[in-house]
Amino acid sequence: MFNIQKAVREKIWCKVALIAPSGGGKTFGALRMATGMREKLAEMGEETKILMANTEASRGLYYANEFDYDIIDIPSPHNPEKYVELIDFAVEQGYKILILDSSSHEWEGKGGCLEIHSLAGGTYQAWGKVTPRHNEFLYAIADSPIHIIATMRGKDQYEMEKGETGRTTVKKLGVGAKQREGVEYEFTCSFLIDQASSMARFQKDNTHLFENRGEFKISEKDGKEIIEWANSGDAVYIAPVRHEKTEQEVLAEVNTESFDICSRVGSKTEGLMDIVKRYNVNSPKKIKSLDDAKRLLEELKTFEKELNK
Repeated sequence: MFNIQKAVREKIWCKVALIAPSGGGKTFGALRMATGMREKLAEMGEETKILMANTEASRGLYYANEFDYDIIDIPSPHNPEKYVELIDFAVEQGYKILILDSSSHEWEGKGGCLEIHSLAGGTYQAWGKVTPRHNEFLYAIADSPIHIIATMRGKDQYEMEKGETGRTTVKKLGVGAKQREGVEYEFTCSFLIDQASSMARFQKDNTHLFENRGEFKISEKDGKEIIEWANSGDAVYIAPVRHEKTEQEVLAEVNTESFDICSRVGSKTEGLMDIVKRYNVNSPKKIKSLDDAKRLLEELKTFEKELNK
């Protein structure tokens, strides 16, 4: 049966993508936009804080004297599940604005989707194991009741440019995101930022706020306008309920993460298999108890961390 009803615009949790080559000002722009969002929410009587999820080492603290925000580091491996867990954590802690800086690590970082695919054999068929995990990351962004600004590294391309003096210079261009092809279209609006000028231009804009603006420098004003647009609906947003995973599904995910660590470290690394064999198996994927699987995963994470010191 089909149920026809009057279309009513809901209030919206906005998802914004900022894409730029290295040095383009993604983090600074994200903080300016997020600050505007917070200020507009405060004007509307909704006090909140900004949480930055940081993969960029100490760079996440560069602007701590210019902006008011909390920060949490996302250490490797940067698998999709870690990002989903982080988004859920931010919602549970009561944040309404989350910056993912950067979401490119989920795709191309250590332990990210490209590495998972390689460890799974690197074949076309191996994508069948990777794509569902990546999709869960995208669903978490789209469905979570929180405003998200996701920065993405740009795919670098260079062009020769002759200036007014006749001198030739090399200009770095951003021609798309270092993420899965087309990911920028999963967002409410997405922007490409020029590396040299830090000027942004829209790539997708469901808000219609930026369509006729041309190039501009992202500011607090843009964050305020996005929040005003997001709250212009009449109906209250009801977040979709994501699939509640069964114990067996969680077990499979935990065992897969342990297997990924073993593949990265190498099974011949001294001491690795001793840890696994303490659980009376010769492969993490053969563990049947979820509690044992979680304990093994924590041991393997500690083992890998010690190796990387």
